[in-house]
Amino acid sequence: MPKLDLSPYPDTPTARAELVVFLNRHLPPQKGHDWEQRLRHWWDENPAATDNQERGRWAHAEGRVVAYGGIIPALHAWQGQPCQALYATTFCVDEHFPKAAALVFLQQREVAEQRMIIHSTPSPRVQEALLKMGARAEQTVTRYFFPAGIASRLHGHSWWPSLPADKRVVTDPAEVTSIARPYQQADRIEKWITPDYLRWFCRSTTRTHHFLGLVDAAGTLSSYLLVTPRLVRSLLSWDVLESFTTNEDRSELYALIGLLVKEPGLIPGGAILVSAAAFPDDLTWDPPPAFLCRNQRVCHFFLLPEALRQARKHTIMAEGDLGL
Repeated sequence: MPKLDLSPYPDTPTARAELVVFLNRHLPPQKGHDWEQRLRHWWDENPAATDNQERGRWAHAEGRVVAYGGIIPALHAWQGQPCQALYATTFCVDEHFPKAAALVFLQQREVAEQRMIIHSTPSPRVQEALLKMGARAEQTVTRYFFPAGIASRLHGHSWWPSLPADKRVVTDPAEVTSIARPYQQADRIEKWITPDYLRWFCRSTTRTHHFLGLVDAAGTLSSYLLVTPRLVRSLLSWDVLESFTTNEDRSELYALIGLLVKEPGLIPGGAILVSAAAFPDDLTWDPPPAFLCRNQRVCHFFLLPEALRQARKHTIMAEGDLGL
């Protein structure tokens, strides 16, 4: 067996060209999104990548790439401050070098001593390995379904609160000049929100993301939804991936999703359902009048540094590399 050489991936033009060839060979692009585009989005355009140089690990044998485990830099909030986080992505191994898989994967133990690593698309085998490594697992959500458009008039159409008179609705994150606060609650781990992050997320190369937010006259954002089209039993739905509010209550969030329920064509394409998923500690969608709720399996796993292992974590669907 040739010697395996494991090292951090150095994102130089030469290294990226070599990585693209390897990924094209073992994970051919789907839906027309090539690897050059995805890597540019993850690393060149990602605002969290500027101060976070981690890009993953790769292994070589006989002078060629035989394994790669990727990283997308991210920012989370803890105790009112930003902290660097890592989204694991694109675990790819040449089948002729199975030992390289463990070599690349297990290096996460060292990395996780300093930074949280989030997995949201791990294979069943990787999930088992993450549990053995002590990862925190979030494997169920409750999904809530709300009829939209004409159907909403027959079910809870009048429940939703009115939009605040001093705010306006925006559907383009370019109209957001600032955030009222870059986090929702300081006593938990959650995403750190900036205008640059919102614009970047909505430019994903692999999935369509839409933005619906409330700003004041100065363009300061206080609440928003990020949604994506989703088929539910062949019915087009707007699926809420991320909700955010700096208000003490959730009235702005409910006003926004109520607007989407009543006017699903506000976002191009329209839909006849609006759905939202909540992890077990998230009660956001309990009060609104859903016509159906059901539990679903998900696979969000978190490798946490020692200092964060007992911290409360606010988990949402738009974490990790899902949709990126």
